[in-house]
Amino acid sequence: MHLKSLVLLALFFEPRFCQMNFMKDQSMDAVFPPPVRKISTGIPDGHLRPLGHQRKPDTKVDEAEMPTPPEFYEKFVHGGNPVVFRKSAEDVPAIKLWGKDDKYLNKKYGDLDILVTVKKEVQKTGPQKMKLSKFLKEYLYENWYLSTTVPQEMTSELQLPKCLQCSTFRRYLVEAELWMSSGGTASMLHYHGNHNLHCVLSGRKDFILIHPDYKDAFDIQEKSPHIGSGHSVMDMDMVNMFKYPDISKTPWSYSTLKTGDCIFVPAGYLHQVRSYGRSISSTILWAPTPRFDARDCVNMKYGVVPMSDATFVWSYINGNKVLSNAKLSADSLRHHLISLLRMDAGLHVDRFQQFYDQVMSESDDHPEAEEVFKMLAGDDRQLMTREEVLNINKGILQAVARTLSGQGESHEHSHDEL
Repeated sequence: MHLKSLVLLALFFEPRFCQMNFMKDQSMDAVFPPPVRKISTGIPDGHLRPLGHQRKPDTKVDEAEMPTPPEFYEKFVHGGNPVVFRKSAEDVPAIKLWGKDDKYLNKKYGDLDILVTVKKEVQKTGPQKMKLSKFLKEYLYENWYLSTTVPQEMTSELQLPKCLQCSTFRRYLVEAELWMSSGGTASMLHYHGNHNLHCVLSGRKDFILIHPDYKDAFDIQEKSPHIGSGHSVMDMDMVNMFKYPDISKTPWSYSTLKTGDCIFVPAGYLHQVRSYGRSISSTILWAPTPRFDARDCVNMKYGVVPMSDATFVWSYINGNKVLSNAKLSADSLRHHLISLLRMDAGLHVDRFQQFYDQVMSESDDHPEAEEVFKMLAGDDRQLMTREEVLNINKGILQAVARTLSGQGESHEHSHDEL
């Protein structure tokens, strides 16, 4: 072969000229719930098989029409009951604009910085920042999925669902997240401290849900003490039934979501998610509260509310996760502290530190979280009661707010797929 031909072949196969990996399987016909098959005598059902193969599901997740916030609270949120709302998001502009292919996303949002995680390695490396255009060019071939707070520029093409348009729910919105993958993703079994509503904009997702009472069967590890979220350290693709025999006695429910479907997963509820095909979805997280106030829902006219019109604790601006109200006041800081309390009787310093560190992660000159917590709670205290949070002196709150308002870019914590 001539030298010139060899040079041309070398150039052609250089990574920047061709994609060396194979395109990921885009099929969406997986059988779910999976069949439970006996292997042989003495081998537990589902040994070294993915979660869900160990026993048949006990029930399908309830389904309902999208409710008003008072109905949502009374029927589902108050009792911690998961529910699926079929086709409730089918009019969201993103479904039409983003759902067909990547051309629109690349043209309008390709220059945005987003966060990308390597599938099944979220706990090893954490998310990496890259341009959306780079992700869209390679995600069908690479072992990647997008997991990021929704960039502010994209929120106008998403919507705040009817069930969250007023009441305590809207006042305590925490974060909106965006997910995208080529399919073939499987999350860890995990739970969150906040309620979440997950809506599929394209593709298919299968959910396994397990009541919080059964955490002990799954070797759950909290992200850190007193935070309120955690995950199982088990390999969910190869469950060792000799090591975790109680799984065979653990009831579970299931649901398959397709384009336009949404599922409510209550705070603390264990869940695992598998995605198929080109998959895009969004999640809205909001803080649980011990009291529900729907006075602003009286005479409410429900309609289309762009997500850009809603106020969350966190926003994603210019590639950085930041507080939505960057210049905190005493009142806005108190609001954030109440969000951190959730349903608990008190706010522990560990939970405050996670919030504080996220806000101040790029500031080189700031006091330690423990020192700031002392300003709020008093010396040598690890916990503030709910009543104390509600009644912190306004001058103290303002002093802490001034410290927090110097925040810089925030390091993103790794996300388990919802």
